[in-house]
Amino acid sequence: MFKSNSDQSHYMIPLMLDLSASSVLVVGSGAVGQRKAGYFADSCREVRLIDELPKNPEELISCYDIIVAATASESVNETICSIARSQNKWYNSATGIGNFLIPAAFSEENFTLAVSTGGKAPAVSAYLRDYIGENLPALPQMISLQETLRTELKTVVPEQKRRAEILRAVLDDSAVWQALEAGDDETALALSRRHI
Repeated sequence: MFKSNSDQSHYMIPLMLDLSASSVLVVGSGAVGQRKAGYFADSCREVRLIDELPKNPEELISCYDIIVAATASESVNETICSIARSQNKWYNSATGIGNFLIPAAFSEENFTLAVSTGGKAPAVSAYLRDYIGENLPALPQMISLQETLRTELKTVVPEQKRRAEILRAVLDDSAVWQALEAGDDETALALSRRHI
């Protein structure tokens, strides 16, 4: 059996955060830095991408909430992270350990999916993200349907446990999924109501 070299991700937990008031500094403007800056672009107040550290990096780093070290140099990235750590910042390194990870993620109407292997196998995270996206094309519609049913069920099914069972049965119903994939929301709703 393969054994992990690092267990730091054991201490990390998944969260969805509102970063709309946060500022991000990404150091390293190559492909990795651009991808990481793009990850934050629509969610943060400010995202600044620079190619390299200035002579006095402490002052620049102090102006940002989240620091991403994405240079090709492990030693430069460690310097960036060390400064960020000393200033109690959130920091991530493309070549080492940070206090947060950037998961493989994508968003569509009604949902966001994020997958991480704790930095051990980023290709697996990306594979799982893509696999779910490709194999559940009606997921946004199912989420809308579940929202509608959940509201209805609260008025007709008093027990929360029973409501959860009904919603799960709808998720397991291939006919409902097929109707959603065909764009027939009315049939999907009618099929779902059979489980009540």
